[in-house]
Amino acid sequence: MTQSNAQAIISLILREYQLSRRSASFWAVAALGSVLAIWRGSSPGTLAAAAAYQTSQIIVLGVGVMAIVLAGSAAVRDRRRAAEEFVLVKPVGTSPALVLARFAASALSLLTVAAIMLVAAAAAQGVLAGTPVRFAPYAAGLHRSLAPLAVATALGFSLTSLFGTQLAAGVAAVYWVAVPLARPHTPIVLDLTLSQHWPHSALLACALVALTASLHARALRTDPRWGQWMGAASLLLLVAAAFAVLGALRSGDDALIEPDPILAAIATQAVSEGDPAPGFWLSDAGGNLVGLSDFDGRPVVLAFWGPGAPNSVRLLPALDALAGRHSGAGLATVAVCLDRDAAAIRPFAGELRNDVVLLWDRGRHFGDGLEWSDSPLTVAYDVRSVPTVVVLDRQRRIVAVLTEKGALEQRLESVVSRLVEER
Repeated sequence: MTQSNAQAIISLILREYQLSRRSASFWAVAALGSVLAIWRGSSPGTLAAAAAYQTSQIIVLGVGVMAIVLAGSAAVRDRRRAAEEFVLVKPVGTSPALVLARFAASALSLLTVAAIMLVAAAAAQGVLAGTPVRFAPYAAGLHRSLAPLAVATALGFSLTSLFGTQLAAGVAAVYWVAVPLARPHTPIVLDLTLSQHWPHSALLACALVALTASLHARALRTDPRWGQWMGAASLLLLVAAAFAVLGALRSGDDALIEPDPILAAIATQAVSEGDPAPGFWLSDAGGNLVGLSDFDGRPVVLAFWGPGAPNSVRLLPALDALAGRHSGAGLATVAVCLDRDAAAIRPFAGELRNDVVLLWDRGRHFGDGLEWSDSPLTVAYDVRSVPTVVVLDRQRRIVAVLTEKGALEQRLESVVSRLVEER
């Protein structure tokens, strides 16, 4: 691409971005999203990681749907005004590059909405919630929103262009919302909003955009070589995406697709006070495997929580304080995050100052556990709500199972104080 071509594409991206910021739809989405973000971040005691996570959830699902719809509208406009647009930029541009520029500008405008929402959440969390504002969780929230918004924009823009109707974008928008809502009944790999699925969803998005650019070039007969190159690239990307999806399906992580006898055996265990606690191996915030056996000989507080459940998130500072008070007694404090997204626990690790081990349990379609994380471990421990706290003695026997009912923190302190005194 020559320097003049690059300048033309950059000019078009900036022009489209400026137009989107002037539109009523842009500011309507930004205003509504900011109100929701302020609501999620304004509860007293809300942690920065919790506000950022909950805001990013709204961005991924709500703004993601708007990304599909608005990108589809942009594609419809392109079809209707193709001649006028290409008269303005064709002297130094090629049609596939212009299609890519359209896509980039649309994605950039939605990312701006995400940034506005996260700033609103940070302001509400610092002013109304009264907790320290930490910028790292909000940066992580913006990073977590980047790939889903790009994929959503690609779906709306490309499907509308390929099928010639905005109805295709509407179908994609329904899919974007329906799959996360139907998680107990749909394969996990189909959820494009999860960060661990970004590789194959990004491949799919790039393939769709490349295919759109290729067909656009052939329709306008501007540069056949561009069309051929983009067509070949789209085919290779689609094949790569298909292999990535097949690999995820055959990984054994989803019992709905491929039952795993080891995970099934974990799920058949049952817990009651005085019995040995079911073992496990889970990943921590750094991706390292941690097992319950790593804490043999130490009393253990095992807490199940979810970043989407505010009451369970508020337990984390209490666990942090508990770990600090009893650090000399060898107490192990383990907080198991129940969420489908691999990136969920990382921002929360920075909120804790003491030796609290954060682990991630992804959920694998077992039994009738929590709707958003029915894993073998939650079935084995009979976790029906979060927070649920299981206290183990030094021999890994279950001493107490505490739920949210009543004064959970006071009861937990009482049980742990008695336990650590027993040498």
